[in-house]
Amino acid sequence: MPGKLKVRIVAGRHLPVMDRASDLTDAFVEVKFGNTTFKTDVFPKSLNPQWNSEWFKFEVDDEDLQDEPLQITVLDHDTYSANDAIGKVYIDIDPLLSNEAAAILSGWFPIYDTIHGIRGEINVMVKVDLFNDLNRFRQSSCGVKFFCTTSIPKCYKAVTIHGFVEELVVNEDPEYQWIDRIRTPRASNEARQRLISLMSGELQRKIGLKVLEMGGNAVVGYLQCFDLEGESGLVVRAIGTACTLDKLSNPATSLLPPCGSPSKDLKEVPFSEDPNPVTHSSGPSTPLKNQTYSFSPSKSYSRQSSSSDTDLSLTPKTGMGSGSGGKDGVPLKALYRQQTQSAFEHREFPFFTLTTFPPGFLVHVGGVVSARSVKLLDRIHNPDEPETRDAWWAEIRQEIKSHGKALGCHAVVGYSESTSICEEVCILSASGTAAVLNPKMLQDCSTEGCSEHRLDDASSLGCSFCHIPYDELNMPFPAHLTYCYVCRKQKVPDVLFTTIEPPLEAAVTGKGCLIQARLCRQKKKTQGEANATAISNLLPFMEYELHTQLMNKLKLRGMNALFGLRIQITVGENMLMGLASATGLYLTALPSPGGIQIAGKTPNDSSYEQHISNIQKKINDTIIKNREIYEINPPVSTSIFVCEYV
Repeated sequence: MPGKLKVRIVAGRHLPVMDRASDLTDAFVEVKFGNTTFKTDVFPKSLNPQWNSEWFKFEVDDEDLQDEPLQITVLDHDTYSANDAIGKVYIDIDPLLSNEAAAILSGWFPIYDTIHGIRGEINVMVKVDLFNDLNRFRQSSCGVKFFCTTSIPKCYKAVTIHGFVEELVVNEDPEYQWIDRIRTPRASNEARQRLISLMSGELQRKIGLKVLEMGGNAVVGYLQCFDLEGESGLVVRAIGTACTLDKLSNPATSLLPPCGSPSKDLKEVPFSEDPNPVTHSSGPSTPLKNQTYSFSPSKSYSRQSSSSDTDLSLTPKTGMGSGSGGKDGVPLKALYRQQTQSAFEHREFPFFTLTTFPPGFLVHVGGVVSARSVKLLDRIHNPDEPETRDAWWAEIRQEIKSHGKALGCHAVVGYSESTSICEEVCILSASGTAAVLNPKMLQDCSTEGCSEHRLDDASSLGCSFCHIPYDELNMPFPAHLTYCYVCRKQKVPDVLFTTIEPPLEAAVTGKGCLIQARLCRQKKKTQGEANATAISNLLPFMEYELHTQLMNKLKLRGMNALFGLRIQITVGENMLMGLASATGLYLTALPSPGGIQIAGKTPNDSSYEQHISNIQKKINDTIIKNREIYEINPPVSTSIFVCEYV
């Protein structure tokens, strides 16, 4: 699809002194897009030049508009020597390609030099004239919006959530090319900077094409990462949730709690229905009758396809479980499992990067599921192709999916991926929260019918998502189960770990707080496969110890649930670091955590026993004080957590 890009250079300010004789600068600007370059006139002897140039016009395809950045280079003119570079500005044109976008992009942009940093500002005006293209074989995805937020933006409503999208782009790193030995550091830095911008644009365009194929017009929960693999190459990868969004005619309605939610002080409801429905979708959308939130049966898009659903016989790497069980829960759980499995049977990876959902959408939460893998970059047979890395991530995602199934769940919400690279070793990590979704809300969630989607009274009580989804008689891991402290009908675990935000309908007692756990482990400084083996042997124990620390700190604060859990593993030459961060809360449905008691063999020394007794008293006093600070006043449990003292 042909388009026209127009650029006008207005002025500059606060430029650096480039001529030591006059303490001024003879600045001019080069404007480049693709293979076409324009230049402004030289504005002599000024640190605040006023170019007021004509409109420079570029005729390009919309595919180039998405991939290529607009490059603006500010230089100092020299008569008898080469012109000196002042700095550059890279402008992404993609925000101007949407139907809802502003007609013009203008303002002051910082001029950046990879050696000296910020070197003044430049005033630029950019316009894009784009013709509509109905060709279904087109290579652009103009109009698809990208949101990093993990909830639907306030000014939009979700018509359809299509599912998981991912993409990965590989290229040779300019820092490791032979020409890097002879070019200047500035030229080397700018080559990498330009490549990163090009790869980012190409990645978004390819993900946008997948979204259009699924019938969507937006990506929510978009997460983009760069992996610097050294000589193996430069990788940019991204994941997200494909959606069809409609713009609300009255954004204030997005603040109203839908479905008669019991919460009275909600600040944000991410999925809502416009009382005066007017469609303002940018890009292709799926027409549905007055729906706010539904799931498309289309499968998630990724290059790696699997014809079967392989169940890996692995122990689930979970934090702690939760969901629905008990005397009367077995038939209902089986029904949920059957209906949800039917809704997701066509999906390769039923993952969602969203962390916030409407009330009643999450039926049960099974707990955190995670998977990690250690790979050697020098074992990649064809570093310039993405197939090997695609296979790595497909393996990780399949393991996550299997862990979710072991917990009786068919979807993973709050999903994220990360890497840690040191020399030739790469640690791939993925985590999310296994969940059972409301099968009726997969098809229809209009505000008029939302109340009918309540599956039982526990939903309105704010405790159903805590009920265990797995079979109490065949639990995938040892856990202490009790009857729900709100409805007294279903079984709940003693503690709950999740990667999502607290559900809007959740019954919470008191206030929350940040909880972190840190861990450092030494490893031998080895190379190749021996190094990868050493790291692989350490990772399970590190994750277990991080979870143990989180459990102890939760109990010390008198809380029983973690939300928004993120675990970061970093690898170095002779050390592994682990950091876990989450928000601690007290869920009313879960039992009160017991105390922490020091146990273990002690020498027959009265002074030592007195020392242990003093520490135990301080722990008990701290728990009581924390309950007062965080306003936690539930019935006190008689269970006691035993802590080994060495």
